[in-house]
Amino acid sequence: MSGRFQVVVCFLIERDRQVLLLKRTMSKDEAPGQWETGSGRVEQGESAIQAVVREAREETGLEIEVVAPLDTFHFYRGPLREETIAITFHCRATGGRLVLSSEHDEAKWVPREHLDKLDTLPEWVQRALRLFLRRRAS
Repeated sequence: MSGRFQVVVCFLIERDRQVLLLKRTMSKDEAPGQWETGSGRVEQGESAIQAVVREAREETGLEIEVVAPLDTFHFYRGPLREETIAITFHCRATGGRLVLSSEHDEAKWVPREHLDKLDTLPEWVQRALRLFLRRRAS
């Protein structure tokens, strides 16, 4: 085993007491058709913060500010089962207009009070939403 792994950033974007959810296109190699908060790989020479700002802009058209890290998790990505470490960040939309990239085919803003009722989301998204809600309550 080479000890190599990739790093992915996930963004949970909040705006006006709502959180943005995105539906992955069916052509994606990882989790096709699933609703998520958005994610992407950290590129060489890039920090996790730089990557999350870039990925959020590329996938949503929104400008964001990073509020805080929410979670980290380990998984094996795609059909090649690439070992991956993911970092989920709580972000706040600060500008731009929602325009989806080719990675997603639907988007919806979900009111904060409905987030704990979304039990069909992937486990990592549900965990990030629980941590987000817990942080917002304190």
